[in-house]
Amino acid sequence: MLAALASLSQAQHASEFLHRLTLIASERCRAHGAQARLGEALSVLCAHGRGLGLSDGSLARQALTTGQPQRSGMICALPLRCGSPADGSLTGAVLEIIGGEAAALAEIEVALPLLTLAFEGALAREARRGRGRVTETLAQLNVRIGGSLDLAEVLTATAQSAAHALGFERALVGLFGPSGEAGRPTGTALASEVFTHGFAAPFSGDVGVGPESFARLMERGEVIVYDHERDQGTPLSAGLAEFSPMLALIAPLKARGRPLGILYADLRVRRPLSEGDDTLLLALAEQASLAIDNARRYTDETRKRHVAESLREVGASLSHSLNLADILASVLNYARVLFGADACAVHELQPDGRTLSIRSAVGLSSEYVLRSRARVGTGVTGRAVERGQLTCSRDVGVEAQGGGSRYSRQLLAAGKYPYRGVVGLPLSARGNVFGGLSLYYTEVLPLDAEELALTEVFAAQAALAIENARLYEDEVRRERESAVLLSVAARLQSPIAPGALFEVARELTLALGAERGLIVTLGGTEGNLTAAGQVRDTPERVTQVAAYNLPAAPDAAQIGWLVAQLGRGPRPLTRRHLLDGAASGLLAPIRHQGSLLGLFYADQSQEEVPGERSLHLARSLSDQVALSLSRERLLSALAREEARYRLLAHSAHDLIIAADTAGTVTYANPASLRLLGPLEGYGLMSLISAPAFLDAWHTCLSTPDSGGRCEVTVSGVAGELHLEVRLSAVTGGPGQVQGLLLVARDLSELQTLAEEIQRRGQELEAVSARQGELRQFLSLFTQAQEEERRRISRELHDDTAQVLVALGRRLDRLGRNLSGENRLQAADIRLDLNAAIESVRRFARNLRPSVLDDLGLLPALEWLASQSRTPTRLEVQGAERRLSAAAELTLFRAVQEALSNVDKHAGAASAAVRVVYQPGEVEVSVSDDGRGLDSGEAAQRAQAGHMGLLGLRERVALAGGELSLESRAGRGTQVRFVLPG
Repeated sequence: MLAALASLSQAQHASEFLHRLTLIASERCRAHGAQARLGEALSVLCAHGRGLGLSDGSLARQALTTGQPQRSGMICALPLRCGSPADGSLTGAVLEIIGGEAAALAEIEVALPLLTLAFEGALAREARRGRGRVTETLAQLNVRIGGSLDLAEVLTATAQSAAHALGFERALVGLFGPSGEAGRPTGTALASEVFTHGFAAPFSGDVGVGPESFARLMERGEVIVYDHERDQGTPLSAGLAEFSPMLALIAPLKARGRPLGILYADLRVRRPLSEGDDTLLLALAEQASLAIDNARRYTDETRKRHVAESLREVGASLSHSLNLADILASVLNYARVLFGADACAVHELQPDGRTLSIRSAVGLSSEYVLRSRARVGTGVTGRAVERGQLTCSRDVGVEAQGGGSRYSRQLLAAGKYPYRGVVGLPLSARGNVFGGLSLYYTEVLPLDAEELALTEVFAAQAALAIENARLYEDEVRRERESAVLLSVAARLQSPIAPGALFEVARELTLALGAERGLIVTLGGTEGNLTAAGQVRDTPERVTQVAAYNLPAAPDAAQIGWLVAQLGRGPRPLTRRHLLDGAASGLLAPIRHQGSLLGLFYADQSQEEVPGERSLHLARSLSDQVALSLSRERLLSALAREEARYRLLAHSAHDLIIAADTAGTVTYANPASLRLLGPLEGYGLMSLISAPAFLDAWHTCLSTPDSGGRCEVTVSGVAGELHLEVRLSAVTGGPGQVQGLLLVARDLSELQTLAEEIQRRGQELEAVSARQGELRQFLSLFTQAQEEERRRISRELHDDTAQVLVALGRRLDRLGRNLSGENRLQAADIRLDLNAAIESVRRFARNLRPSVLDDLGLLPALEWLASQSRTPTRLEVQGAERRLSAAAELTLFRAVQEALSNVDKHAGAASAAVRVVYQPGEVEVSVSDDGRGLDSGEAAQRAQAGHMGLLGLRERVALAGGELSLESRAGRGTQVRFVLPG
């Protein structure tokens, strides 16, 4: 037992002492199990063996209170009591032994005073060592920091000191973001900066603190102790899953009442927590918090001084240029660098005074720039422009201030808005707000009040520089626009010279500051516009394409794609609507008075969305091009119309004569010269002196809109002509008569023509009557033919066939009386006679099958199908009914002729006869899968004398029906008959 006491005296901590005592007691007493309880709550510190569930702690409480060993059943409780209950300093531990040997228990009870003294010594050594560790660790931390104000150095030293002082493997320091995590609505915090020590690889998750842990750390100032075996399945265990610690301590970092972050240290192996480790980590966290806060304040002050100095440099830099594009680029880049923004944009107030569009941006997608048109007074920037003062939103999603444009509101509603912090600054000069500056942050807005004040100073400097550049650009733009408009008008003078359109495309592209340009003139689009002004379909004709600086002229598909994007006026294009190689551009229709004449396209490789000024200039340029092209087209159309009217006048049979107001002939068409002789230079008054003509002449001169009409007789080249004359005035302006136009028609020629028409009409009537007689004759002939066929068929069947049958019977009687070779000869004659009988009967049926008269159309068609050499099937649709005898006979003969043609010419593998009964008519078709024939082949067969098809058509027409033929070479033939019935 003395050797055991010697080993216990080496323990440096109370927990180590009790661990060793539990093992010694369990072994010496040969007990089922043993465990040690510590502290006022007598919670189990360590345990060994089995049967420990028999103890509920009541016997241990009684032993510690009385100071005497207690026994109950298999349990023996031995107290190690320190202090006195009289002064309230009573504390200690209790050793519980389950099922130990009585002798060994008695030996331990005897040594209990010595064990108590050894336990008190372990407690004293632990207390002395704890106070020394804290002092030594804080001193080492101060030495390592050495008054440094470098935040990274302070954080690294803190993490290393925590790991070394505790004897842990790993440690980290996580700093909260600068937005005041204690005020978060959810009661959580997230570390934005993390410095580690001992971590072999970076971890993927965020270092976050939940509501319960945040309250314990920051509000109550406690140290959180994590034991893997005890805390499995808790939210804390889930949060530390990526670290996988067996033991961990978490201490708060706070300074001046403001949470800064957390100090974390852990072990990945199982060992007991030493007494005072939590106190040591808390003291280390308090000391480190002061150093971290000082380093942060120094960093913020340094950054603010740097921003202020940078603002002075920005003001000087922006005043050195008057190029608006350069000024905008500089403003956006300076804003992004100085204030750490993830994206920036300059908004321009539109002429209506109610809309803001993005003029230039950095860090924003092209789709966002194009679709983000905000209303003044809505959104962060819209409110800043309306109020003329800074407006910000630290977290757009939480504050629910809404988006300025419909597009941003859609993104916010869908949870896809890419930014959280937004700052809106008005841009104003000379008391007028002309736009706004926006700063976008993907995280919560990191700027404090002083930094926001610096943004206002920066916005004032940027506004002054932008306004100066705008004024200069407006003046240059007006001069350039005037020069370009004059140049375009000069180049597109009628007639347009070759290559002029290319020069116009080049000038328009350069005037807009673009890199590439394209002009396409279109034809055939008049009346092809929708109500929105868009082209309904791709134009049928591209008249001309002028491409400047493009690697190749666009093809028809690309031009059609551009035409499909046209609207009422110029519009910027997104990247997916541009030609290859471009990042931004615009498209403008060339339209005059509702007619689309073409389009103008310009683009560049830089991602800069065209502003309203560029679109306004594009509208002016496209209007000038449209005006020039329209004038050219009108002149060309006028020339074409003049040529067309001249051609009409030259080819007209009527007399067309133009004269001035004095009556002198200035033009006469060939018909006038043919009938009246040479007229130009002669006076109409001497040619036509009839009073009616003179009255009509004076009426036209006095009342130009009235015109005049009369009939006169004049002397012509071949004799007198009776003319119907119409007079009309040729005016050059309101009430200004420049001449008269005479149009005359020779009524004698019309009379001759009328007589000729009457004569030909009489001939046509005679032909029609002759055709009717022929049709009647053909009908009678067909009827007589059928009657003859019926008579011949009946005679063959009733007379000839019966005679042959009688001869056969007589031959049979004769054969029975013969013998030998004579009898065989009689049998052969009988076979030949049977074949003759069958042939006569078949011929009779073909002439006029009795099945048609007896049973009707369908059985007769079925019989025809069975007699055809080509395998033929019969198909019937609709309700079957009997037709008139003439209709059934016509259909039967038509199908018979069609199947005969199939057998002779089609070379088909199969055929089909389809009968369709419909209300008021019946349709019969014969189709095959043979070689077919085209229309030319059918005509050749008719010319060669194969008139079966023509005869069929005529016979069906006589019955009041129609015949149609569908056939293609190699795809068979279908003949269709439709008869009323």
